[in-house]
Formats: sequence, C-alpha cells, structure tokens
Amino acid sequence: MPHKRAKRSVRENERKKRGEDLAPMKNSLSNEPIPKAIARVLNATKIREEWHNKKRKLQEDGDHKQGDKRRKLEDGAKGKRRETQATAKISIKPGESIQHFNRRVEDDMRPLVKAAVHSSNAVARNAVKADKEAKAAKKLKGKSNKTDESEEAKTTRIQPPAPAVAADKHAGKAKEFQKTSSSAPRRLNDVAQAPPEFKRLPRGAVSAASDGFGSGKRDGVLSMAQRQMMEKERENAITRYREMKARQRKSGEKSDERDRDGADDD
Repeated sequence: MPHKRAKRSVRENERKKRGEDLAPMKNSLSNEPIPKAIARVLNATKIREEWHNKKRKLQEDGDHKQGDKRRKLEDGAKGKRRETQATAKISIKPGESIQHFNRRVEDDMRPLVKAAVHSSNAVARNAVKADKEAKAAKKLKGKSNKTDESEEAKTTRIQPPAPAVAADKHAGKAKEFQKTSSSAPRRLNDVAQAPPEFKRLPRGAVSAASDGFGSGKRDGVLSMAQRQMMEKERENAITRYREMKARQRKSGEKSDERDRDGADDD
C-alpha cells in the first residue's frame, strides 16, 4: 500500500542506488519561495485598497449630491495611497527571520493605526455629543409647552368656594388619662402576704372530689384496678424509704460507738 513504509532492507538498497553527496533537490530550503504568512502580509494592503475602491465607486454611483462624503472618501483614499506606498517598500531582507520582519512591519504601521483610532474616537464623541444636544433641546421644548398650557389653564379655571370649617367631634372629651387616687399604689416588686382567694370557680370548672383523687376527667381516665395498683406502689415506696432511713440510722449509731471505743482505749 502506498501509505505504508517500506522495509529497512528496501530503503537501504534505494539509498545505495541513489548514492551520497548529491545535489540539492527542488524542494530544498534554498529554493523555497516566500512563506504564505509573509505573502498575506505583503498583499494585505493591495486587497484592502481594491475593496475600498469598490466601496467608493458604489457610494459615488448611488448618491452624487453628497459632496462632503466624496471629499472624505477622497481624503481617505489619499491617506490609503500613502499607506500603500509606505508599506509597499517593506519587504523581507535576505537572512532576516520572520519574527524580526513582523516586528519591523508593526513598528512601521503603528503610527497609522494610532491616527485611525484617534479619528474614529473623535467621530464617535461628536456623534454622542450631537445626540445629547438634540435630546436636551427636545426636553426644553416639552417643558416650555407644558408651562404655557398650565398658565392658560390657571387663567381660565374658576376658583371653587372655600369649604366650611368642620366641627371637632372630640371637643368635649378628655384628652389625657385619668389619675387614680389610692393610698397604697401597686409597685413592681411587691411581695404577696397570702395566695389569692377565689370565691367562685372559673367558668367550666368542677368542684374537687372529697376522696383526694380529683373528680371529673380524672375518674374517667383511671379505673379502680389502676388506682389500687398506684396505692400499693405508694405503700411499697413508703416502706422502702423507712427501711433505708432505719439502716442509715443504725450505721450511724455503730460508727459513733466505734469512735467512743477508740477514744476510751487511748
């Protein structure tokens, strides 16, 4: 297959047949033409000039009455001719690298680019300024028209009669809180001598039962068996508590006797 590499033996035989120290071929570096990137840079001015010439012709054919535009185009064409004349002289020197050539081209084109940028900025500033002035003039016109209309309306408008003063509804009522006269006023940190006494039960409350377990809702919750279990547990807890106290008392008495015996021995 053509894209496959030949064997090493075949390549060595072909090399022996060709021989050594041969003359350079047509595709050598010495016979190579100008690189494509440099050719594009050199031909860029020519292409740009042709495009601008076409654009200028179309504008001239479309509108012959705009003399200012023609002058601007002519001035631009003259400036472009100067640019092309200046750039046409730029060419790569023998033995010069592409990097040095690009730097030299940039240095030559830098003032032209700066001038173009400044001119475009000036045009943009002028356009913005003109827009602002036009908006301000429109606002002033609108304000003047509104003031004229308001003055005419004031002159033609009939003044209505002044309304009668409404009577004050709260004229006879007191405007301040009344003060209480009491010999012992209530204070923030007063101490109660006894709990409050309720002579009547609150709304919806039921009187307490005499058996000590309450009445009403509690009777419906606890059954008789549960109440007996609770009583039994209560008795057991009381007996355990009494036994624990008795043991603590006995252990305290024993420790006191030991202390006394030790003191007698001494």
